[in-house]
Amino acid sequence: MKVPKLPGIIFPLISLAIYSLGHGVLSTLVTVRLSAEGVSSTWIGFVSSAYFAGLIVGTFVNARLIVSVGHIRAFAAYASILAAITLLLGLVVIPEFWVFMRFLGGFASGGLLVVIESWILVTTPSVKRGQVMAAYMILFYGSMALGQMVLKNVDLNTLVPFAICAISASLSVVPLALARVNMPILEIGKNLPLRRLLRITPAGITSSFASGLLLGALYGLLPLFFASSGYDLGNTANMMAIVIVGGMALQYPIGRLSDLTDRRIVLAALFGISMVISIFFVWAAPTDNFWLTAGFIFLLGGTMFSMYPISLSHACDEIEPNMVMSVNQGLLIAYSVGAMAGPAMAPLFIEVRGPLGLFAFFSVVCAATVVFLLYRRTRREAVPLGEHFSHAMTIPNTPIMAEIDPRAEFPEVTPVMPEYERRHPDFHPADDEQHHPHDDLDHPTRRRTDF
Repeated sequence: MKVPKLPGIIFPLISLAIYSLGHGVLSTLVTVRLSAEGVSSTWIGFVSSAYFAGLIVGTFVNARLIVSVGHIRAFAAYASILAAITLLLGLVVIPEFWVFMRFLGGFASGGLLVVIESWILVTTPSVKRGQVMAAYMILFYGSMALGQMVLKNVDLNTLVPFAICAISASLSVVPLALARVNMPILEIGKNLPLRRLLRITPAGITSSFASGLLLGALYGLLPLFFASSGYDLGNTANMMAIVIVGGMALQYPIGRLSDLTDRRIVLAALFGISMVISIFFVWAAPTDNFWLTAGFIFLLGGTMFSMYPISLSHACDEIEPNMVMSVNQGLLIAYSVGAMAGPAMAPLFIEVRGPLGLFAFFSVVCAATVVFLLYRRTRREAVPLGEHFSHAMTIPNTPIMAEIDPRAEFPEVTPVMPEYERRHPDFHPADDEQHHPHDDLDHPTRRRTDF
């Protein structure tokens, strides 16, 4: 009986969901475990920054390895490294060691995401990229939120939660390993120089950097705030799930609103609302009321998670379609640098103000960005509404998302001919119906090129 072939897009999305489940667990687990061990907020910030530093390096340098060994083998290697690193974190709780391990974990995670996103790119028709980006976002954030629920039922001081994350990394290989699809390798366009990017969209790149500062600190230090405020592991996990769900739920309506006006106004409103919420936390400290705190955290997640996509849409409004990919990648770098710096800077405020210093950091970053955005409105006219690109939801993970962006023209996807076929130009792959049980994606005499 002939087994029906699943669409090529299914496999990376399943792998993404499995990976994100463990990633959601680990992102909170790292902070609360270090806090339970009495590690200072400064070291916790360094550990979080190390992850984002590794992610930056991993997303921009891993393409060469993928070219040399192929998508599936590269993914398996990264997943194995990530699983091993995760288990080591549970065995050796030393801050300096964790900084190094989290850097390697970020590097491996960057490689995993490059494989997943490049696979999605080449299996998605351009007319459906908006739908696929929405599905990607829902799976990524939804699985991360679901991962928080895992933390409610495990003992923080054992190896079990780390083992769950390692299992997630290992199982994420299975869908791609079972896929009988030969993938081309993606060539990412060159980035624009920072000086030119600042001239093109100063508001876009500043907002992207500020978004990175905020989200990097939020991911790395918000669990510390709740743990220090007397929340047990279960309620800390609940709050982290709420902030992620808020980010997922409010992106679309906020994005649609930005299509109807000057996006700089929307950005200023997002940073302004985040500033007001943060100031409220600093002065009122409403953590004794769970539901009031949950409501504000939901709204804070919605505003902060929407900042980068709106910044990108604003930048796209000011350029030609053939520049979307380069500008997208430039804004991603700005975001990534901010995400790396945020967890290292926020502890300076925490040392002065205690756990509430995290929200003092949020309020300062937001206030400065609001002032800059309002200033920019006096220096440059808004793009007419008729010339707006439609807003597209996105996640600042890797440069590949720049290629998937439905606003981009002519993504540069280049099939790379396997070495065996370059040496044997008369070689032609066998027809699908002549497949043999021993056939394999990496078999030197068989290459599938259908998606």
